[in-house]
Amino acid sequence: MRQVAAILLVAAALGISGANVARGRYAMGDFKAFYCSARVVLQHGDLYAAAPMARCERQPARYPLYVTQPGEVVPAPLPGYAIALFVPFALLPFDIAAFVWIVLLAAAFAVAVALFAKTGAGDGWAIAVALALPMVAVCFPVGELPPIALLGIALAAWSARYGRPWALALGVAFALVEPQIGAAVLLAAVALGRRFAIPAIAVAAILGLVSLTLLGVAGNVAYFRVVLPAHLLSELPSVLQYSLSWMLYRIGVAAGAAIFAGRLCWIVMLGVTVWFARSDAARARPEIAFLAAPAFAVVGGPFLHLDQIALAVPAAAWLATNALRPSWLRTAALVALAVPVLYVFSVIRLVALAPFVGAWLAATSYASAIVGIRTALLTIVVLSLIGGVAILTGTGSMHAPPVQTLPATLPQAAWAQYIGKHFIMTSWSLWLVKAPIWLAIAATAAGLVSLARAPKGAAA
Repeated sequence: MRQVAAILLVAAALGISGANVARGRYAMGDFKAFYCSARVVLQHGDLYAAAPMARCERQPARYPLYVTQPGEVVPAPLPGYAIALFVPFALLPFDIAAFVWIVLLAAAFAVAVALFAKTGAGDGWAIAVALALPMVAVCFPVGELPPIALLGIALAAWSARYGRPWALALGVAFALVEPQIGAAVLLAAVALGRRFAIPAIAVAAILGLVSLTLLGVAGNVAYFRVVLPAHLLSELPSVLQYSLSWMLYRIGVAAGAAIFAGRLCWIVMLGVTVWFARSDAARARPEIAFLAAPAFAVVGGPFLHLDQIALAVPAAAWLATNALRPSWLRTAALVALAVPVLYVFSVIRLVALAPFVGAWLAATSYASAIVGIRTALLTIVVLSLIGGVAILTGTGSMHAPPVQTLPATLPQAAWAQYIGKHFIMTSWSLWLVKAPIWLAIAATAAGLVSLARAPKGAAA
């Protein structure tokens, strides 16, 4: 019965979100950018240039698959090795490629959840429910990459738990499709010791060679020197950002300084990831280092979307279910990550699912149906209060020019214009709407730090 209920909840989240995306005619929109980048590579063009990407993205597709409007270009700011993943798809018609990709995302998600359960991160069905809104609903309708990274994290943790260091290499490779998260997973493997470091470094070297083969030296240099900075600037003011750079920019810090501070924060958290992986807790149970790496990587940073934050859910689930006794703070952090207020409000029908998600996770953490019911009621109250304030203050939605003029030859120039037309909201209540996610990230990271600092042999 629990299995059926969990599957229905995940399916409902996907159905509601998918219907919303279909109405906006953006189905598989992000996947189309990845698909087109690979097609441009096959045609020996510049995948980081606007013109060839625009031509591909304008190609007709069956409803409700995405087709760009005049002046629109969706960028694919991925490194060469990640683009290589989509080369086989670029050989297929777009509608067939989109179908195959969504099947692969579903398979990756299912296998990841099963591996997390085997690793001891928590009850598999509870993890699936926790990821229903922030990952399934967010990623699947547009064909985003985090479910592949989730599989990588799960595979790395499973490999560490059961002593399969070379299977770890595949996990690191999958995690690196989200570079800012994968870098933390890679460093955790290196810090854990030679047994994990060798396969992790080997696969990183192979991916580097793939990038070099696909893009050449000039293309890889352009990616780091031109594409990434331009993409950070184009996304900086977006309401969908949760990054430290967004926070600083919103309070008046100059764009360059805000992005620099975000980058510095990310580097510091990579250092925390290494420190954690070398702790007694991680040495005793190395799988924890791979659960923790994404949770540290999403603290602050220069670029942070909800689907990347979702990769911290397994760590939050582990903390909520592996303590000697239940903790309201750890459970609240897990529920807050699983019920992303901003996204739930943007697809308002998802509000109906939020109490069930909260109830499921709390009941699992406390092994108590009563606690689950109380959490469901509390979820309703919190969403009502935040929603009431947001309605009273408004969103402050407005059109705004790009943060900085970008070269028109880059897809990010058109993307910055699109962000300025659709995703600029200035109301102070947005801080309140995003606060539960930020607090949950902080609580999860703090819980992991506390675990690493505990006396040797102490329980979580």
